[in-house]
Amino acid sequence: MKCLSPLFPIPLMVISLLSMAAISMPSSALENYITVDDVTMSLSRGDALVEMNYTLSSFAYLYVLALGCNNIEPELASVFKSFGAAKVMRADPYSAAFIIRGAGRNTRGYYLFDSKPLGSRISRLKVVYPGGISKTFFNVTSTPNVFCEA
Repeated sequence: MKCLSPLFPIPLMVISLLSMAAISMPSSALENYITVDDVTMSLSRGDALVEMNYTLSSFAYLYVLALGCNNIEPELASVFKSFGAAKVMRADPYSAAFIIRGAGRNTRGYYLFDSKPLGSRISRLKVVYPGGISKTFFNVTSTPNVFCEA
């Protein structure tokens, strides 16, 4: 019978400590362990494809490396809670991509994207219009009013 290494329990203890600490984090702790660096919102018809780059605190980074991004995805999506359901398409320790269906409404041949509050201050928000033209906004807490041809 083989003996298990005496170091074997250490990774299990680290994972359990990370899990307990993550459970104890308040749900509004987004700014405490995730810093949103920049967001690119590409408009396509009435939908918005959002790409977010962020920096995790050291603790959160270790947590994500150990257990994956599934547990931080709700916090990341909370930035866009005023849009309704933002579906996470992918997430990693540095960035995430979301699709927001029905972010804009079609009115008389134009898609209108009303200003909506964001769940966190964004240092740089880049809006990419369907034609490829983009406009960048700095230090924002809400999305701008945007319209484009249908």
